[in-house]
Amino acid sequence: MGRKPKPEEHENLERWLVSYADFITLLFATFVVLYALSQVDISAFSKLEEALKMAFEAPSIMQGSQGIMSDSGDNMLDKTSADSVISSLMMEYLSPKYEEEAYEDIKKEIEELSKTKELEGVSAKIDERGLVIKLDDSNILFKSASAKLEPSAKEKLDKVGLLIAQKFLMHSIRVEGNTDNLPFSNNVYPSNWELSSARACSIVRYLIDRFKLHPDLFTPVGFSSTRPIADNNTSKGRAQNRRVEIVVLRNKFKNNESAQNTILKMNKEEQTKYRNEHIKALNKVKGISDAALKLTGDDEEAAKNVLILKDIYSSETKRINTVRYIQQSKTTDTTPENSTSDGVESKSE
Repeated sequence: MGRKPKPEEHENLERWLVSYADFITLLFATFVVLYALSQVDISAFSKLEEALKMAFEAPSIMQGSQGIMSDSGDNMLDKTSADSVISSLMMEYLSPKYEEEAYEDIKKEIEELSKTKELEGVSAKIDERGLVIKLDDSNILFKSASAKLEPSAKEKLDKVGLLIAQKFLMHSIRVEGNTDNLPFSNNVYPSNWELSSARACSIVRYLIDRFKLHPDLFTPVGFSSTRPIADNNTSKGRAQNRRVEIVVLRNKFKNNESAQNTILKMNKEEQTKYRNEHIKALNKVKGISDAALKLTGDDEEAAKNVLILKDIYSSETKRINTVRYIQQSKTTDTTPENSTSDGVESKSE
């Protein structure tokens, strides 16, 4: 009598759970180590956590959606969500990559505008402090012994401020006034210390009023003649030392400043109001009229459409004028074939 055949073993369909459990364990351990290495300040982390929750619950300012996750098909960090609170404020606060790319973009733009003389006397560099925008004085920013901004200075500050304000709403900004070493005193400013500080304050006040940036972001500093970048023994060197530097500080210095904490403490309505006031200010600097702003309200996309229509109108007007000019030239050109203007005869062919 033959042996009974062994029953066929069933394939274990749950073997993947072993690998999955190992993966989850390793992932958990990784995050525990990363958390331990971060040495997070508990109070700061709590504020950040609260702000993140608020941001994820906040409606989109520009698109009117119910939240940043309402479009399941869109990446939270792509350009389509750039108008939301999370991308305009929290991304700036959280992302070192965003910070570095924004620095590079502004630096490149300033270099291009300097070549075209639109920002003559303005240069930018990136160092350990952050983005440093240097505005040479040379009687362009201020008159001698004065802290009152010249009209040419306001034009330059509009362009520079627009570049900064489009990228940064939470970064601390330090404005540093510098002078040469020539002794100075008048009835208003006893020395170069007071003059350099007053000039820094003038620029801070202008940027706050013009772009509606939060006052807590700014720190005006007067260095007098203690930070020379050229030889004070020559007139050319002294001209280079008379300067103002706008420093957009890196986020790694945020613990030393109060600006981010102030904005993080805002509730949802306050953050939205801050963002909307900022958008209106940018639109005015870009040249959108008050009437157009009333029509667009707080909608940045609509404001962009106004700018697009404005550009189309300008280009179309130029095109029509060019066509009219050509047509008028053809109809009024009655010059005989055998003569030229200036009374010079030409030989016919």
